[in-house]
Amino acid sequence: MKRNYYLEAIASAPEFSKIGGSVDLRKFSGHRLRFAAPSSRTNSMGVFGVFEILIAMLLAFLALVAVSFLTLRPTLKGVRVEAKAEWAALARAIPERNNLIPGLVESFRGFESGHGRLAERLTQARSISMRSADPDRIIAATDEIDRILEDIRKIAESKSDLAQYPPFAMQWKKIEKVSHRISMKRAHYNNTATSYNLLLGVFPQNLVAAAFGFVPLNTYGSVGGVVNTAQ
Repeated sequence: MKRNYYLEAIASAPEFSKIGGSVDLRKFSGHRLRFAAPSSRTNSMGVFGVFEILIAMLLAFLALVAVSFLTLRPTLKGVRVEAKAEWAALARAIPERNNLIPGLVESFRGFESGHGRLAERLTQARSISMRSADPDRIIAATDEIDRILEDIRKIAESKSDLAQYPPFAMQWKKIEKVSHRISMKRAHYNNTATSYNLLLGVFPQNLVAAAFGFVPLNTYGSVGGVVNTAQ
């Protein structure tokens, strides 16, 4: 019979002799002894299994993000290009009105000498708009111009002689026309920029869009006034 050296080694160990009695190793010949795995090893195997599941879920999520972003990217690029074109159109219209303001100021001062402070504010806002390269400052100056023009419009409505004064009436008509165009172009830009920002904020591509240069666009609400009165 083939000797089972493994069982003999166990039987000869001092710890085994403490059990008491003798053990006939032949009874175990040809059989395998089963030993329970340590609980710590079982726990570590369970933790490792959970870790593998989490890694698989993370990889699946990253794949979903990549596919979602790549699918939406052409649309994002197209809307962003459209928004930039509309901003450029707005940026061209603002200087056009700025160029008309000096003539309006002169005609207003020639008829209403008591409103020098109003004319001064208008000139100052125009200067800021023309010197600045920052879109936020340009829009802030444009809003200030809109507010001042609205005050001038109210004065003209209360004084029919001013509204009919030829130098003022001619300049005011031009101002109204270009102000209306500024209002329309500003609304178009805001609508497109808002649509772009909404697309940009959709989950899950919003998690990686900034890494590829897709950042939110500023929007600029209108202050109203003369820009809404032109026909």
